[in-house]
Amino acid sequence: LEARSVAVANELRVFSGAFQNYAHERGDWPPGNGAPGTFPAGMEGYLGPTAWQRVTPIGGLYTWDPNSMQQGERYRAVIVIASASGHSVTTDLAQLLDLDRRVDDGDLATGNFRLGFRNYPVFVLEH
Repeated sequence: LEARSVAVANELRVFSGAFQNYAHERGDWPPGNGAPGTFPAGMEGYLGPTAWQRVTPIGGLYTWDPNSMQQGERYRAVIVIASASGHSVTTDLAQLLDLDRRVDDGDLATGNFRLGFRNYPVFVLEH
């Protein structure tokens, strides 16, 4: 439980920094509409040899979703961990809460780490 949470928390920090660097250098977030586990357009050099394209430690694949609607709220920039290609995201609430405590406020309904559409974990970079 802890090892998976720590690994995902570290990956989210790396990815968040990569997307923020892209936005700082180019003046906006990268475009979306990519399949889970694929680099968003223009992000290859920023995400490089990271775990972006691999199954996450809690299942599923990372995906980038700008201007994203999640549980009735629109967010400017989010990273979603989505079930795809036979790789389901965990539904283990204890696992997800442990991860939330490591990256956010420990409440899956508030803050920057929350459950979004289809109850997929969502990490908000910009509201």
